[in-house]
Amino acid sequence: MNNRERNAIWHVLETLLIEGEEWVSQHFSKETSEAVTRFEPLKKWGLDSYRQRPSGAFKPGEGIRLKPPEREVGMSALWCKWDLDGVNRGCWFYLGMWLWSGQFVAFRFEPPGGEGNHRYYHSQPCRTMGWQGDPVYGDALAVPERNPTWPLPAASSLELLLCVVVSIRGVDGFNELRERIEEDAGTRGNRKLNKALDRIASLWARSTH
Repeated sequence: MNNRERNAIWHVLETLLIEGEEWVSQHFSKETSEAVTRFEPLKKWGLDSYRQRPSGAFKPGEGIRLKPPEREVGMSALWCKWDLDGVNRGCWFYLGMWLWSGQFVAFRFEPPGGEGNHRYYHSQPCRTMGWQGDPVYGDALAVPERNPTWPLPAASSLELLLCVVVSIRGVDGFNELRERIEEDAGTRGNRKLNKALDRIASLWARSTH
């Protein structure tokens, strides 16, 4: 994984973190706070400290608080694991969502799985938000964790992360995030990021013709 893709991934994560903090300041309620247990939101300085490591993972119970989907979800967060220089290089993203019903549901977004059956970028339901199945948050839905497995139109960890964004925010949310990224002078020259944004956006552009 080259430096441009690494920087692009961290720029997207930072943008998601800032966007999530803004949402929390306007919408986070006492009811939501009571429903969210065993979770520690990352701050920007914490994310910056992880950025210096070529491999690693967020601590258990830690994650980037995201702007959630509308209606059913009170809060959502993202847990990350990465190996940028190793043999199995790539990034893994665990999306956790606390529903207004009081239940917790999660999905993992993963790169191709080596010699296993999932040798493609994919997403699967899971019951936790972490690499080793811990911790469980509240009343986790009893979903199957091996299948179904949904193939994703990603060719890199960067595009996999953008698929996470589309999955919870839709086209409009993706476009909002893209505008934020493009307004940042630090990202304008990153061709890898711009190309990935264009490629994911082209998925629905083609469907309208």
